[in-house]
Amino acid sequence: MEDKNFLDVLLDEVEAKEEKMQLAHVDLVLKEISSLNAEIAKTLSQAEEEKQIIMDWALQRSSKLNDKVEFLSKKLESFMEEQDPSVRTINLAYGQLLRRKQAEKLVVEDLDQFMQNNNLSDLTSITPEVIKADIAKIKSYYKMTGGKLPLGISLVESKDKFSIKLKNGGINDGTET
Repeated sequence: MEDKNFLDVLLDEVEAKEEKMQLAHVDLVLKEISSLNAEIAKTLSQAEEEKQIIMDWALQRSSKLNDKVEFLSKKLESFMEEQDPSVRTINLAYGQLLRRKQAEKLVVEDLDQFMQNNNLSDLTSITPEVIKADIAKIKSYYKMTGGKLPLGISLVESKDKFSIKLKNGGINDGTET
């Protein structure tokens, strides 16, 4: 019986050692998973930093290229201004140069003078406690009278708008000239 006790004790010790080794192995696997997750997070963080570096580079490069586009567009606008004013469009192999007339703008320079010398019902709109010139009605009056402006109103001539229409579908609107 003593042998059985001794064998049981020995067997219990071996089982305890195996259990400790299994727990140590499981703990090492958990450590490896933690390490791999940290590496994944680091990789994703580095990728975000790299994407930001690339985006900053692309924006800087695009800005320089856009400056060149604006410079060349101004040259084309100057070329178009040198053409006969009746020339509104120039068709070319890679695109079009366009000149379009913009709407004229009426400005109320002296509201008091305007109010004193004009028929208020025809050329104004009344909001409770506010009387102001109705630009749309004044514009209609201007057109109906063949260019006569009410006192206190001036006409600001509009400038032609220059734009470039590229054949590949891209449109580059230039600044107003």
